[in-house]
Amino acid sequence: MEEDALGDALGQLFVKEYFKPEAKARYDTLVKNVMSSFSEHIRNVDWMSAPTKVVAQNKLHAIMPKVGYPNKWKDYSNLQIDRSSLAANVMRANQWQYNYQLHKLGKPVDRTEWGMTPQTYNAYYNPSNNEIVLPAAAFAIPTLLDADADDALVYGYAGASTIGHELTHGFDDQGSQYDAHGNLHEWWSKADRQRFNKRVAGIVRQFNSYTLLDSMHINGKATAGENIADLGGIVIGLDAFKKTKQYQEGKKIGGLTPIQRYFLGYALGWQMQVRDESLASQLLTDVHSPAQYRVNGPMADVPAFYDAFGVKPGQKMYRPDSARVKIW
Repeated sequence: MEEDALGDALGQLFVKEYFKPEAKARYDTLVKNVMSSFSEHIRNVDWMSAPTKVVAQNKLHAIMPKVGYPNKWKDYSNLQIDRSSLAANVMRANQWQYNYQLHKLGKPVDRTEWGMTPQTYNAYYNPSNNEIVLPAAAFAIPTLLDADADDALVYGYAGASTIGHELTHGFDDQGSQYDAHGNLHEWWSKADRQRFNKRVAGIVRQFNSYTLLDSMHINGKATAGENIADLGGIVIGLDAFKKTKQYQEGKKIGGLTPIQRYFLGYALGWQMQVRDESLASQLLTDVHSPAQYRVNGPMADVPAFYDAFGVKPGQKMYRPDSARVKIW
């Protein structure tokens, strides 16, 4: 209830306690490093023509990253909250939200506004604003202080599954329909689109093949955008991580190499238990694949994962080279 009524006020308390200035600086830098890695990937992909790459780079560099929390908080000073009546507080909060939206009419779009609060464990790419919004909570690793998280974990947990993931949404089957200014505009050549679609068809086939609950399947077409973003985030985040001191020194922590910790860091965000009934509903309605396959699906396409863990033919996650999907 407080989240809906006073989200920004609650957000100020949250970041003061859980997202210190040093954490903000760390993730500002992480975003820059992952964006730089994505720029290199765009430059090197073999399915996009040179003229389209120029436009893609322009769009990437125009993306506005919003990291942690807004620079300007909402002002609730004219919202009355007291102890006399919960119902009255809720009604006044709803009226405040209505007026807040109403006052936008006839005014320029406020591109600094956030659509999520800092304490929301989520993130998004907004194609109309060409922005990625990364709330502070998305960077929080459960049970682990940020200062105690090594770069391998952070690059996997946040750099790949959140930052890299959201960046690629600007260039996937849907986001690519918008230009750098957020306008619906076809900036790919017909041949670029055909080559891209051919690779997307590969990831659709891959996810269609996964069987859950005895006889149900992931809908590869419906989940394509998210699966593309998961795979893209992993490879983009990995190349950003390879430039860190930790990766280059190669020292093990807990018996694990830096690159193994990177992949496990990515997987950390998808540890969950789901009832069969909920999973069945998700398979029929959600554009996201089930958590297990947001890890095992894209990682089965990444050669570095095979090298890191010695994956061999005959093992469950092994896919032959010819079946592995590469988009970014």
